[in-house]
Amino acid sequence: MVIVKIIYEGGYILAKEVLEKIKKAESESDRIIAEANEKAKDILKNIEQKIKDDNDKIISEATIEAENLKNQSIENAEKKVNSLLNSEEEDVNRILNIDEKRIDEVVNLLAERIVK
Repeated sequence: MVIVKIIYEGGYILAKEVLEKIKKAESESDRIIAEANEKAKDILKNIEQKIKDDNDKIISEATIEAENLKNQSIENAEKKVNSLLNSEEEDVNRILNIDEKRIDEVVNLLAERIVK
């Protein structure tokens, strides 16, 4: 259709205008493509930054949670150790608080048995 129109409307000037419009359209499409590529790069860059930020946040939260669990475990272990130490201390104190008189009696009984 364009070729037919060019022939009927007088040749060279019309063909030159069509070529210029085609070149202008190509130039515009190149600009649009370049702009789209830049926008795509920006979007990709933003996505990569968001992924990095999210990863950093997840790692930070996991580190905090691990630290809290560690502290909780240490606290529980300390409570159990203190409980055992208190129990053992009571046993030691009971042993140490045995009346000297009773110790002497036990020593005498042992001595009697050994002598017999």
